[in-house]
Amino acid sequence: MQNKKKTIRLSNDLLEDIAMAMNENSHEMTWYLDIQKEETTFVSDLYDEDEALREMIENDYGERFISIPVRSSHEGWRQMEQFIILPDNQDEKTRDLLLATIQGSGAFGRFKDYLYRSGLHEQWFEFKDREDRKYVLDWLCSLDLIAGEDIEKGMQLYEEWLAKRNQHEKDIANMTTGTQVKCIYNDGHTDKLTTGKTYEVLDERKIHLNIRIRDDRGKVCWLPKSHFELLHIRKV
Repeated sequence: MQNKKKTIRLSNDLLEDIAMAMNENSHEMTWYLDIQKEETTFVSDLYDEDEALREMIENDYGERFISIPVRSSHEGWRQMEQFIILPDNQDEKTRDLLLATIQGSGAFGRFKDYLYRSGLHEQWFEFKDREDRKYVLDWLCSLDLIAGEDIEKGMQLYEEWLAKRNQHEKDIANMTTGTQVKCIYNDGHTDKLTTGKTYEVLDERKIHLNIRIRDDRGKVCWLPKSHFELLHIRKV
């Protein structure tokens, strides 16, 4: 029997890591929640060096370490079905086509291919992430590692993260010629960029998500948009 030793602090990183572990279907890996460090860890049958960790888990199982359950393929199928039949989620024709993709073997591959072809993949990923987050929070609550009210807090953390991600994607799209951007990190480009410094966008490559700026050396070069934060959108 697993006994409660402490509660854990909620963070998007931890909840995402647990969700990933629950969706991991490798037979060689077994995932655990390390309550003390508030992180996930795993042991693998492929690595001999995991023996020390395996022994530690066995000696402290139920106190410090708890195994993370792997969700079954049937649960994954039900998740796809729930996405398809959501009210007002798709038109009737799309719904029928999606339902057809999840029949028989190879269902997930066909389902994913259709989502990308029809442009519904982002909608699916948001739905799946929310459902995975709810599942993780319910599991933690069932173990008394979080309180009941923490379920709402955990969902709010996801919505806040999603809002920031969506805003960042909009900012990336709006990094067009004439806008001002601030360098947020310069890994691999320390000779060209200074963190916190503002640069003007001289040109952009939308497909490659690159912008052209005049760097610290006075040279014009192409760099990834991900290195920058949008400061000002040019007014026309």
